[in-house]
Amino acid sequence: MSTNTPDVITLTGGIDVGNGYVKGVVQNTKQGIFDEIDLPSAVVSTSRTSPKVPLPDADAASVLAGDFYNQIDCSLTTPLVAASDRRIFGRAALSVRGSKFTEFEVLGKHSKADQELSKALVLGVFAAKALRDYVRENGVLPDHELRVQVRAGLALPISEFVARRHAYAAEFIGLLSSSDPAVHLVTIKNFSTPVSVRLQFIDVQVMAEGASAQFAITDKGEPLAQALLDDLRTRDASLVEGVSASDLVAVQNTIGVDVGEGTVNFPVFTDGRFNPEAADTLDEGYGTALMNAMERMSESDATLQFSSRKQLADFLHAEPSVLVKNRHQRAAGFVEDEASYLVDEIVSSFGDVLSQAGATTEVVYVYGGGSGP
Repeated sequence: MSTNTPDVITLTGGIDVGNGYVKGVVQNTKQGIFDEIDLPSAVVSTSRTSPKVPLPDADAASVLAGDFYNQIDCSLTTPLVAASDRRIFGRAALSVRGSKFTEFEVLGKHSKADQELSKALVLGVFAAKALRDYVRENGVLPDHELRVQVRAGLALPISEFVARRHAYAAEFIGLLSSSDPAVHLVTIKNFSTPVSVRLQFIDVQVMAEGASAQFAITDKGEPLAQALLDDLRTRDASLVEGVSASDLVAVQNTIGVDVGEGTVNFPVFTDGRFNPEAADTLDEGYGTALMNAMERMSESDATLQFSSRKQLADFLHAEPSVLVKNRHQRAAGFVEDEASYLVDEIVSSFGDVLSQAGATTEVVYVYGGGSGP
């Protein structure tokens, strides 16, 4: 255990908490170390206050150097969540037994901003990053509470962004009129000795889902534009005949189709600026197809029983072994059938957005975790 009391850890990160997966990049601004974040948007809650067999403190360096974001085991004391019970994050949550498995609702109109899961995932990721960096630098777990200041970029579906972005940011920072900022305590319990991480958010900027991807495409410039054009030419060269990478980078009027697990967002840019009046959100996504497919599987195929849509999604994304190849193909068939209905809904909604954006639209980008299957 380290007895050195370091300065406050400062983190800056952009985290996209999708209905299916959490993606992002977080930087330790003093060390200059970036971590890429990729974990399922799911947690298991349990009344057991600590793991049955905690990991030895001596293994902390090796454990934290691995895929720790998918192993986070912690409790949260924060105004953002009602209960301080123990939560297990990411892929570990898909394979452990707990009192409650939580993933985002993709059927219905429940706002992501109102679901505690979106906040728990953000807090867990920043706390894990702080502990990883501390142990990376010191080699052992701290014997004191880690204090962390955070600047965060977050995202909400377009329909929620318009109405909720300021209130959502204020939940992390605290009320502007309050003399004391909000403090969020995360106690990481993977190891024999629990570690407390105190998070204080200095700045939170909320963007519309899909809009950040449009900014990134422009920011990456001609190398990414050329890669996109090369890919299109392998499919249908006539679509981009005479179009150069510089032409693509220069466009000012675009529509994005961001296919997520619970929503499809249509960010519109007019004259290079985000146009919230024309942008829209479809309250369905790839997760809708997964849920409908699971219902059909449970009725017609006893060998295809999944405990959650996350488990089904991971099963489909993994390369199947010879032993499960047939089951993999059958499961994929159920999902493809349901996905065809989703595509029809996306096409219909896109037509409405296109009519709002007008004939000046130059390029349509399709992306998101649900755009590939």
